[in-house]
Amino acid sequence: MQNHQAEFAGTIQSLVRALVIAAKTGETTADIADRLRMPAPAQRILKAAVAAGTLADPSWAGQLADMQAASSAFLQGLGGRSAFAALLDLGVLTRAPLRSRVGAVAEGVVGAVTGEGQARPVSRISLNGDALLPQQADAIVVLSREVIENASAAAHAFLSRQLRRAVAKALDVGFFDRLITSATPTFSSTGDHVTDLKTMLDATNSGEGRLVWVAAPDVANSIALLNDGRGTASPEGVSEFLNLPFAVSPGLAAGTLVLLDGDRILADIESLGIDVARFATLEMNDEPTMDAITPTATPVVSLWQTNAVAVKVSALFGVSAGTADAVAVLTGIEWPPLASG
Repeated sequence: MQNHQAEFAGTIQSLVRALVIAAKTGETTADIADRLRMPAPAQRILKAAVAAGTLADPSWAGQLADMQAASSAFLQGLGGRSAFAALLDLGVLTRAPLRSRVGAVAEGVVGAVTGEGQARPVSRISLNGDALLPQQADAIVVLSREVIENASAAAHAFLSRQLRRAVAKALDVGFFDRLITSATPTFSSTGDHVTDLKTMLDATNSGEGRLVWVAAPDVANSIALLNDGRGTASPEGVSEFLNLPFAVSPGLAAGTLVLLDGDRILADIESLGIDVARFATLEMNDEPTMDAITPTATPVVSLWQTNAVAVKVSALFGVSAGTADAVAVLTGIEWPPLASG
């Protein structure tokens, strides 16, 4: 049986390399795919990207069957870097199609065995949902042109790792930005982890869903070191805490812990888009202050002068909480690493 995961594993990196070379030489992506003898999936995608569309648009690129498979392989390769992608891939979150109206069951149907002619009790079903509209998360990576154009295995591995790190953070930031709203129950830490955890469980645990913890890296470090028999969580990736899935996310602010009911969180990641730039001027900052509304004098870097290339990978995703109590947030956590229980 053919291994599709392996077949498409390096497709995204090959597309990035082809687009960078095309921007430099002016060749068509189809010619580059043939000249460099790129893998078959990459060749089919590059030859399909004619003037009617562009790989920079994830909506258009997602219509290509090979691009869908390449996107899936790339996202599955994120590992534990993205809590959103990992929990979706594990089936903890409820996958639902984008651009459709969705709802979560807030009260289930009650089945009963009754005698002939007796009334059969059926509980009311409440639906609370909205359209799962696509959002776009953009990850920008700046690398030297030589690294991207290099055909060695080491260069491909380096490019792959940097792209995955950037996409993982962009997805998690977008996921929590859309999921956590003013209606989300939010609590301030009391300083005692047992009290705090009990508060979150009381707010979210209905006994009918599938709960999952998601922690900021500093909170994950504290939980991993709790000296009370419950601190079995890993400080990175996906593990377990209180016998529930536990994920670490760079998309959460320091001191934050989130408890989700995956049965009531509807989400999906649909496709990727790729764009490259060689002549842009960028502000190299995780929290840029320069924009068109409030221009601020900030040091910038010319990609052309530094012989660098900016690669933007865009992902279409959607997320919606079916009910208001599907998410609970705890902030201001400063638990001592060796708390006694």
